[in-house]
Amino acid sequence: MERFVDHGPPLSFRQLCASVLEPKPDYLLLDLDKTTHLGRNLGELLAWELCAYEAYGESETERPVRRWFDGRVLVDWARPRQLVRYLESGARRWASTGIHYLVWGKLASRIPLLRRLAYRRFGAHPISAVQQRPQMVALRHLATADDALLPKLARNVWRRHAADQVISREDLDWVRDQCPGVEIILSSASPKSMLDVAVEELGADRATYSTARRINSGKAKIEQLREICPRLFAPDVNVVAITDTSYGEDHCWTEHFSCVVDINSPTPFSPIVPQASPARAVHSATVLTREEKRGRNNGDANYFDARRKAHVPREKIELDREGLRTRLGDLLAEINQLAARGHTLPRQWEMAHKLNRLMESSRAVLTAP
Repeated sequence: MERFVDHGPPLSFRQLCASVLEPKPDYLLLDLDKTTHLGRNLGELLAWELCAYEAYGESETERPVRRWFDGRVLVDWARPRQLVRYLESGARRWASTGIHYLVWGKLASRIPLLRRLAYRRFGAHPISAVQQRPQMVALRHLATADDALLPKLARNVWRRHAADQVISREDLDWVRDQCPGVEIILSSASPKSMLDVAVEELGADRATYSTARRINSGKAKIEQLREICPRLFAPDVNVVAITDTSYGEDHCWTEHFSCVVDINSPTPFSPIVPQASPARAVHSATVLTREEKRGRNNGDANYFDARRKAHVPREKIELDREGLRTRLGDLLAEINQLAARGHTLPRQWEMAHKLNRLMESSRAVLTAP
């Protein structure tokens, strides 16, 4: 990269945009889910919303006080027959899939040995492979619902989690004022009904999404974006792409867009990219939710959301190309050496695993005290 910026202390989305929208972009590309809402996978929540609707009916889905497990599960002890039906259908649909994702997705991201086994079992892109199973369970279930019902449930999900919203319609209106003519595109693994609501609520121009036949995740996002807007990839076009890139599913964006930004990300972008990449800058930022901004404005010293896991704001770090070379010289040489001989290795998954570890190390080197 030519520029690396870790913005350090928390800021609002508009404050972040003031730094990343120069030069003014032709396109602003946004992920949905945990990008627009802190820690919320809206497509997954929509699938749970449908489960609740089928068991309890419409009135029950409007009672967030009864929701457990981070908003996913609705338990109504006053209606035991519906509760039993709800738990039975949920267990039948999600139990084995949830355990599979817990082991090979969440735990593998934290336990080095299990992570290595995931690469061995699923290949060079284990997260995409592991995520497909719960994604297909949700998408196939949603495909059974009435077309008129899903937008209504999707809007319920959106509004229920308004306090977690990181990016608002007012923010994107501000972006349009700063960058006249910019086109705003959403790209998400969530289903069409959720993206339709998001486009309307945020005032975006268009979106790509998943269907029961095609999951819009990882490199598939790039393929769909080429289909709906080939100009995104023209060499003279300036694109700012913003995502939480949880578990690294959007790391391939660095190979296609001029400026990439990760917000509230547990797995941020690396500042090291292939030589053919058009990327010139990578930004990382802690961006506040509506509720956090309200708490900060009211003088609450503990305004951080508990899900940030005692995140301590860092000092801002800004490095140019030479600064990056100085800090990453030895690591960059090791990455280049591995990439040069990678195609000759008998076990390609092992090369992918080693390369991924080295790329993650590049971020740790830059943000270490």
